[in-house]
Amino acid sequence: MIYHFGSCTVDTGAYELLRDGERVPVEPQVFDLLILLLDNRDRIVTRDEIVEGVWRGRIVSEAAISSRIKSARRAIGDDGKSQGMIRTIHRRGLRFVGDVAVDEAPPRSKQATEDVAVIGTEMSSMLKLGTRAPAGADIIAHAGDPSTGIDLSLPKRPSLVVLPFHLLSSEAEHRVIADGLSLDIMTGLARTRWLFVIARGTAFTFRGASHDPRQVSARLGVRYVLQGTIQLRDRRVRISAGLTDAVGGREVWADQFERAVDELFSIQDEISSIIIGAVEAEIEQSERQRALLAQPSNLDAWSAYHRATWHMFQFTPQGYEEAERLFERAARLDPGSARVFAGLSFVHWQRAFLEIGKDRQGEIDRAAELARHALMLDPRDPQGHWALGRALQLRQEFDLAIDELEQAVSLNPNFALGHYSLAFARGLATQNAESEVSARLARRLSPYDLMSFAMLATQAINAVFMGQKDAAADLADRAAGQPNAHYHILAIAAFCNAEAGRDAAASRHLHRLSRAHPGYRIADYLRAFPYRDPAARERVRMTLSTLGLQD
Repeated sequence: MIYHFGSCTVDTGAYELLRDGERVPVEPQVFDLLILLLDNRDRIVTRDEIVEGVWRGRIVSEAAISSRIKSARRAIGDDGKSQGMIRTIHRRGLRFVGDVAVDEAPPRSKQATEDVAVIGTEMSSMLKLGTRAPAGADIIAHAGDPSTGIDLSLPKRPSLVVLPFHLLSSEAEHRVIADGLSLDIMTGLARTRWLFVIARGTAFTFRGASHDPRQVSARLGVRYVLQGTIQLRDRRVRISAGLTDAVGGREVWADQFERAVDELFSIQDEISSIIIGAVEAEIEQSERQRALLAQPSNLDAWSAYHRATWHMFQFTPQGYEEAERLFERAARLDPGSARVFAGLSFVHWQRAFLEIGKDRQGEIDRAAELARHALMLDPRDPQGHWALGRALQLRQEFDLAIDELEQAVSLNPNFALGHYSLAFARGLATQNAESEVSARLARRLSPYDLMSFAMLATQAINAVFMGQKDAAADLADRAAGQPNAHYHILAIAAFCNAEAGRDAAASRHLHRLSRAHPGYRIADYLRAFPYRDPAARERVRMTLSTLGLQD
């Protein structure tokens, strides 16, 4: 959507703010806050909604929230005194009060579509001839050094370089921290088999102060550039990191960390894991958005895969049909891709889990078959083990499912969806403490994940069975409030609130459940969540029956 107000235009598709026709650079969280307020301009947006929508429920300080609000006002020419656009409602929240006109992004012209379709085939000849790419094309002519004879056109896989983190001090003994962090991040991302990562020997030639991402991109033939700084002062270390889509010309992600210098290696492990998880998730999302902009007739295997994942995570019957069609197209174009078959397996898993269609067992069998095919193509691909673990979980073969999912996260320790799936399987096996560890790690690695609702719901169930009923209800409420939460999540929210004695909230969730899935029964819940412990199943049955659900 495109929003017009005052002298400003916000284009959600291009992730761009214009003011008086000029592009205004804004931080991602500031842009997310603007979109949240614009999308909900007919009402007050509470502080909790802001934390959930912008920070995805992470604990943040009031100062951080105030800073983003101030930045949002400044970006659109407003301020805290006049509040002509963003108004603070005392003790309630914020509301966007400016006059807003809305329209949809215009479709590409026929000529633009043709330019995009042919640019890939033209690029190799452009590189050889030294000519420039068409104006406005989303690509850089990576000519590089002609003497090397290396083709620096963009690889089909998302490509990335991790530059050495710049040390903002002269102490040579601290160089080991900067180099060690850079290498840990590089190694972790290289284990992500779908990424093309520039090797350390080349990356470390870019030592020194910050570099222009577009120049680095052109010299190395990569789309994404990750760079950062490290500052040590008074026994504290501050690490800043940012990911740039150099071809698209935008910052994709940035964050800052501050810790005590004590136990440097544990700090390094912690922060590198957070950065790796965030970078993987943001590149996935960025690639998915680019795939959605491609013309369907021009989709390659990679774009078809990412467009399929977007449809899959809509959690609708129509979405699964389109996802299946696109995954099958990707499989025809690239029959050796284990990742594609793992994605196709998950489509069938979701159909079985949400009981879409009449042949639930057939969907489970197909999910397992496709997962095994993915592993046949690449036994070391974590997504294949993940897909098989999910299928085994539906068969209630919990120990085998946990083994496969542990193998997935062993192959890629930063695989957030793998850690969540392991948490889910451990929860069904009533290993709640272990499940909670995996769920927390999944959320730390990917705080903006499309499956955040499921991670929160898993933590809520764990909290119930560990005796933390109020925490369970809070977590379940947050899960049910996520925009793509499906009907089983509403049932979990009703159960957790009933366990906590919050009868009014339980009734609200039950009412939403009856509208989302009329005729929902306790048996539906227990087919989706077949806890291995009979006492756990009986507890669920008794609590849900007090709410009026039938067996």
